[in-house]
Amino acid sequence: MQEKIVEILIYVLSELKRTNKSISEIDIDTLEKKGYTPIEINAAFNWLVDRLTHVTESVKHTGQQSDSFRVLNSAEKLVISSEAFGYLIQLRELNVISDIELEIIIERSLMSGFERLELQEIQSLVASVLFESEIRGAMHGKLVMYSNDTVH
Repeated sequence: MQEKIVEILIYVLSELKRTNKSISEIDIDTLEKKGYTPIEINAAFNWLVDRLTHVTESVKHTGQQSDSFRVLNSAEKLVISSEAFGYLIQLRELNVISDIELEIIIERSLMSGFERLELQEIQSLVASVLFESEIRGAMHGKLVMYSNDTVH
């Protein structure tokens, strides 16, 4: 389920960036037609609202937002496929992951024991890092929404 939430986040943030729509203007029916459940959609939107609040507060406190660009070193290139790294760049550009989370994902990729990580493995790793930070309390929202939960 976590990977599906990340897919929804990518879709929503791409739409926001591409069309300059507000979150409330995103067509949820399109997501349901793509096979996502209302619970997954609500969880993604809840996470997104919490994340946007967190990022806005962070920028207010520090007065800046990161403009850095991460390049893989030769050892990292051996483990992380170019498609998987492209996915990570997309997530970073959409602010789904922070610079710190990107570093954690790359570090865990190297320590994973896999000879080569492709897109599917990176997607699982991203989901675990994103939602692990939420469980630790880095964000104040909930990871999972139950069938009787709603987003206000």
